[in-house]
Amino acid sequence: MGAMSDYGTSPIADVVDDLRRRITLIAGGGQGVAPAPAVAPLQEQDSLVVPQWLGRHLVRGGLPRGAVTDVTACPTALVELVSAVTAAGGCAAVVGWPRLALAAVAAAGGDLDRTVVVPDPAPHTGAVLGTLVDGLDLVVHRTEMPVTPTAARPVEARLRRSRCALVVCGGWPGARLHLDWRIDGVTGLGRGSGRIRGVTVSGSAHGQGQPPVTFRECVGTPAQRTGVQDEALSGVQEPGVQEPGVLERAQ
Repeated sequence: MGAMSDYGTSPIADVVDDLRRRITLIAGGGQGVAPAPAVAPLQEQDSLVVPQWLGRHLVRGGLPRGAVTDVTACPTALVELVSAVTAAGGCAAVVGWPRLALAAVAAAGGDLDRTVVVPDPAPHTGAVLGTLVDGLDLVVHRTEMPVTPTAARPVEARLRRSRCALVVCGGWPGARLHLDWRIDGVTGLGRGSGRIRGVTVSGSAHGQGQPPVTFRECVGTPAQRTGVQDEALSGVQEPGVQEPGVLERAQ
């Protein structure tokens, strides 16, 4: 896995140099472009591979490259996304999400050696994102506050010249695709305790060139395909890194 970095007061030039070095390292000296998903030839050049359970609901068959996809916080779905991209030979980054269960990426078949992690990009968030989208296939960024148009413009200028898909959780102006998803059930649990065998993700997608669509899918079976510790839906806490797959209920 790409080394974790908190840049703090580091000069912006040092931040950019460090990120470029890490991109080159995980891409093996190449450009780090993942093989296209198995869809129609017209779609191959402008979409990024996603898990099959998601791709079947998207017109492009994947996420738009060179554009932003705005998503709601569903760690399990994002773990699946990073896993799919890196398992296909692509390179990804997770920015601003230190509690995302990266161990679950490997458990779901992803490659952590092809993943850059930046837990806290401040105060150089724009430079970090701009550098990463230049060289990677997927960048997942979580922001506490919606990104302003002023902050978004320089990142989008570089993104449009790249083949990266930028996925933002927290709000981005003018995103091309919107995914609203959540966990609404788990399988494999008995009364009081149990081991998760799979989770059900429900959601909707809409955006430019994407007619509104809803979906409900069972995501994976490995118990380790989990998200962050404090994600709670339908009275069930989505498990995290500490005890992957094991869920104890108080009632």
